[in-house]
Amino acid sequence: MNQHHVLYADSIQFTYPNRPPLLTGAHLCCTIGQIIGLLGRNGSGKSTLLKIVYGEIKAHHSHIKINGRLVNKAYLTNQVRYLPQHAFLPSHERVNRMIKLLTPSTDFREAILTDIRIQSFQNKRIFQLSGGELRYLELCLLLYQPGDFVLLDEPFTGLEPLYIQHISELISSFQDRKGFVITDHNYRQVLDLCTDILLLQHGTCKTILDKRSLEFHYLPEGTFD
Repeated sequence: MNQHHVLYADSIQFTYPNRPPLLTGAHLCCTIGQIIGLLGRNGSGKSTLLKIVYGEIKAHHSHIKINGRLVNKAYLTNQVRYLPQHAFLPSHERVNRMIKLLTPSTDFREAILTDIRIQSFQNKRIFQLSGGELRYLELCLLLYQPGDFVLLDEPFTGLEPLYIQHISELISSFQDRKGFVITDHNYRQVLDLCTDILLLQHGTCKTILDKRSLEFHYLPEGTFD
């Protein structure tokens, strides 16, 4: 395996106190240009796996490398960005101020501020944004940061259809520069967007080569008829 521009996580084991083992050897490998759809039933450990890879949760055992280098907390490398399920921006700040504060590069800041969708709400305060506008802004702020890899935890959930499309297009526009791992209950949107599919089941990840085989493991029979 070429060690450059590779996010590699293997042998991840994790159990919450007083519960059965959640992750028993989960793994993933992401390179620039890949959009990995991480699917699985509720409670299978998808969000926990992303948090472990990012470094927010410490696993009982893990082996994580970024660009060939073994790491304990990926967020300290500035090579991995993470979009959590919850909103993370101060609600009373104005959009344009947050962009200026969180985007040190003048070129990247200008790219965000001239985005046609950002322009329509850049003078509003964060709490005035719709769910789709807020998610789009959060994703812009992450994508225009240095780093090779982006972990997205439910970027589409609860959003209006128009912004689901806008966010999909935004992710696709960065595909040649970054690698993505996306998990979301909106599996159809994930499947339309992703280049590769992982199914997290029984504590481990299974590579899915044909999305129709998901009907045997995850989705109702006849989903793709």
